[in-house]
Amino acid sequence: MTLSPTHIPRSATRSQLDYFVQNMASSGKLVPLLMAGVGGILVFWTTPLAAALWFVVTAGSYLAFYYVAKTKQPPVNQPKAFERWSKTVVRLNLFSELSWASMVLWFWVPGDVLNNAFLLGVMAAHLAMAVGHSSIYLPLMYSSLFVPAAALVFRPILSGDPLLMAIGCVAAVYTYFLYSMAKGINKTSTDMLTLRDEKDALIAKLETEKTTAEHARTEAEEASQTKSAFLASISHELRTPLNAIIGFSDVMRGETFGELGHDNYKQYAEDIHGSGRHLLSLIDDVLDLARIEAGRLELTEEPVDLSEVARECARMIEIPAEKRGISLVLDVPKHHPRILADNRAVRQLWLNLMSNALKFTDDGGSLTLFANIQSDGSVAFGVADTGCGMDEDELARVMQAFTQGNSKSRTGERGTGLGLAIVSGLVHAHGGFLDLQSAVGKGTRATAVLPRARLIQNELQPVRDTA
Repeated sequence: MTLSPTHIPRSATRSQLDYFVQNMASSGKLVPLLMAGVGGILVFWTTPLAAALWFVVTAGSYLAFYYVAKTKQPPVNQPKAFERWSKTVVRLNLFSELSWASMVLWFWVPGDVLNNAFLLGVMAAHLAMAVGHSSIYLPLMYSSLFVPAAALVFRPILSGDPLLMAIGCVAAVYTYFLYSMAKGINKTSTDMLTLRDEKDALIAKLETEKTTAEHARTEAEEASQTKSAFLASISHELRTPLNAIIGFSDVMRGETFGELGHDNYKQYAEDIHGSGRHLLSLIDDVLDLARIEAGRLELTEEPVDLSEVARECARMIEIPAEKRGISLVLDVPKHHPRILADNRAVRQLWLNLMSNALKFTDDGGSLTLFANIQSDGSVAFGVADTGCGMDEDELARVMQAFTQGNSKSRTGERGTGLGLAIVSGLVHAHGGFLDLQSAVGKGTRATAVLPRARLIQNELQPVRDTA
């Protein structure tokens, strides 16, 4: 995954300085005004020129710091330029703090209580403001703390006055308190920014993954459309000659226009007709599977009588079953409530299951067509046989298209491997699922389970739950 420059993950230092710069907007005008006010009051103890000079130096150093921090920040993808910029910002902040602290050295008047109180009060207020504002980034916090703190603590202590010395000691405690508070703020804000950056990185990753997924989905849809168009074209091209092959071979089998002249010709006509019917059936299965996989299977939902469909399907395989001595059992309540489904799909589903069961059931075995309402209200119907059965490995494979189990067909037929895949697709299209249970040598039970919502509710009363 490639991130754009705006999505490149930021380091903790970068995030801290970004946050610090964002919060400078409110102080850009207020701090110079505060400096002007302090300079005006200093005129009471010094000359206007000295006060003006202090204001110019202090305000100038702060504005230089403000300008570089706000306008010279390099892009995220230039780490070396950022490192140089961050060091410049810290140096300018240090120079600004030295300018502030110089006030105590230049304008201190020994013995003047009002002067001393004013200077110490201004420094204490500035110290609290500067530490609170810069605590997000430790190098800035240290320069904002120790330079003003040195003036606030050592100037009164060095005066020799007992009261001022005591004030200096209190200022030391005050400085330590601010330091501890700033460390806590730094930890909290760092954790907060880390979480924010992780969230931003996650959002950026999700956006990239979403774009990739949408691109892949578009390609898959285009591929599916191409496949569907190809299959439709092939179907059209194959059906026309196949219909002719099947039709003409049928005419030849029946010797409509006279005898073929040799018995082999009649057998060949039988083989041609059978092969053509098999190929046409395979084409129909492939097209059905293609529609299911492409999500284009359109259901024509109507009330479907499962007991009637079961009887119709049983009649369709009754003759081949009788030839092999396989008995057909109908375990479907006569008045089973109708379901809302696609009649053709339900019939195809049941016929596919019965065809599979008949193919893998020994002569003399049995097939059971069942339908019932389960305890949770869902509808279950399908086919159970006494055939060869399957092991767990075969069960996992046979649900995949064009895949067959290891069991050998009792009729000698090798299917296309599409029957169960089509059945599963038809059941899923109705909101249900296909359940296969099998044991080697004991048979297989294939059950299509449809949700309770498929039942026509006003027909539930006369039906006994056979689950």
